[in-house]
Amino acid sequence: MPVVAVDVMGCEGNVQAAVEGAAAVSLQTDIQMLLVGSAPRVQAALEETAYNPEQIDIVDAPEEPLGLSDPPERALRRSSRCSLAVATALVADGTAATLVSAGNGPALWLLCLERLSLAPGVRRAAVAAVFPRKVEERTADPLGLILDVGATVRCDASELVQFAHLGAAYVRCVSKLAAPRIGLLNMATRRDAGDATLVDSYRRLEREHALNFIGNIEGHELVSGRAELVVCEGFVGNVVLKMLHGLADIAVDLTGAAANRNWRWRAGMAMLGSGVERRTPMVEYFAYAGAPILGFTSVPIYCEPTSPARALGNAIKLAAKVQRDLRPG
Repeated sequence: MPVVAVDVMGCEGNVQAAVEGAAAVSLQTDIQMLLVGSAPRVQAALEETAYNPEQIDIVDAPEEPLGLSDPPERALRRSSRCSLAVATALVADGTAATLVSAGNGPALWLLCLERLSLAPGVRRAAVAAVFPRKVEERTADPLGLILDVGATVRCDASELVQFAHLGAAYVRCVSKLAAPRIGLLNMATRRDAGDATLVDSYRRLEREHALNFIGNIEGHELVSGRAELVVCEGFVGNVVLKMLHGLADIAVDLTGAAANRNWRWRAGMAMLGSGVERRTPMVEYFAYAGAPILGFTSVPIYCEPTSPARALGNAIKLAAKVQRDLRPG
């Protein structure tokens, strides 16, 4: 099982959540982990929870952790000993196979670009994210994958085709789908819709016989279950992702407001009980396990800074699984 470096200081300073997530993984799996952060604080957090000491080591990162609003360039200093920089260095020198961080996303991206190698033949890496979708079969994965969601602003057709290959390999690994359906995010389903880049991308994807390309997919079809993988430029993907986050927040707020209106609403919500609990992971899908960065020989996983211990534990499991099974490069 690959060694996973965990940036425990990046989770908005919530060292306990990151450590508890790693501790739970150590009791459930055989994954080896390097917890990167202030050694005294990490050790103190470990003493507050049960864990398997044979699977966890601490790597000291004595410098003040990089804040979410700090300039990402700070992590690029050669002298930087913040947890994110140290964790990335562990992957770069082969001490760890991959890393998990809930810290400064732009800094993680810059560190990956500077220190990690692109997989053979890959021109540009991409950040992927999961999104909720409707599924007919109970065994189907209720989460789709979209990329790129922020690593690029604009890219050419060959890079969009490459994103499709990267995403398809990831979905095959994680969702166990032999031929995930791939849609190209566009303003219409016609073959000639969009600008020259999108038209060219459509034509190239049609010729990629190794891919199960189903054509253009419009924004309202994202959650329809029509495709397991959606490909787009980073600017568009980032807007879509943040819109979905906002809708999820609204859904949570409306549910809470409705439940507090009067006793009938509260009684109804109580009766729904388990159904609401099952819906919660879908509403908070962004805390599911994290966003993979695809295209490097390692597959780092980025989590939301407010991720709870369970989500961080899921991300660690995901990182180890992908690194073991996907075999990037």
